[in-house]
Amino acid sequence: MAMATIKDIAKRAGVSVSTASRALNNNPRISSGTRAKIKQIANELGYSPNYTAQTLTRGEANMVGLVFPVTNQDALANPFHIDLMRGVGVALEKRHYTMVVAIAESEERLLGTVKSMVAQSKVHNFLLLYTKEDDPVTAYLRAAKLNFVVIGHPELVGDRFVDNDNIQAGFLATQKLLDDHHCQHVAFVSSPNHWPYETDRQLGSSQCLNERGMHGQSWVVETGSTLTFLRDHPEVDGLVCADDLLFLQIYRQLQATDQLTRLAVICFNNSRLLGQLLPAIDRVDLRPRQLGIAAVDLLFNHQADHQFVTFTL
Repeated sequence: MAMATIKDIAKRAGVSVSTASRALNNNPRISSGTRAKIKQIANELGYSPNYTAQTLTRGEANMVGLVFPVTNQDALANPFHIDLMRGVGVALEKRHYTMVVAIAESEERLLGTVKSMVAQSKVHNFLLLYTKEDDPVTAYLRAAKLNFVVIGHPELVGDRFVDNDNIQAGFLATQKLLDDHHCQHVAFVSSPNHWPYETDRQLGSSQCLNERGMHGQSWVVETGSTLTFLRDHPEVDGLVCADDLLFLQIYRQLQATDQLTRLAVICFNNSRLLGQLLPAIDRVDLRPRQLGIAAVDLLFNHQADHQFVTFTL
């Protein structure tokens, strides 16, 4: 049995093909009664719209490119990104879009992958799961005038973005260590990458300490730095960790040297996977699934340029 077409629906409803198409796409120029009638006929005929054909007629694919930050091949998969993808997937499914992933070990290869998506696969919509100074991928998307949204603190004014208020999150995380755990010497733990979200969270932490007339330490985690840092700063009694993957890197050494018994810790992200591996410490839940959903909504809403997603302690 042949599949029903838009022409079949129009014929049954006694309207033009263009009217039937507009009704199925909820065009407000078509009366609600006509829209309801045409949708009912479409259901009765088992009509299934060809979204791929619809988008290709506009010269673009019904796909969104997800661009990951440059990562080493041996690096652990970040649960935060996995949860982001889940949110993105849910939001794209409702719009009849799919996702295609760009991930590489160098900026050059990542840029090449994105350019290939545009030229060969006609992908014109992108979500960047990171922000970074002088990023060649973001610069290319700007120059090509493609539709994109970054997740995080944008590199340049004008880039559309979805983010948490990471400065406020850093402030409240530090406040919790001071008020609930009575810490006197707090260290902010970050990676050597100096990601913008780390910088913002550390700024918020410093603001909280300054309000109390206190000064914090900065700990950049590199291989073998755990014992050295704690030996050089024995007064530290609280850690604000930029994310849970970072805390996982230092957790074993903290545990082996019995440091966890004297340190209060709060870390960002609240992934269920790492929650099973790490102790029951305080966490800031950045709600990555909601971030992913918000990013897709913003990508297709050209009237807005940013959206903030609330976090929870």
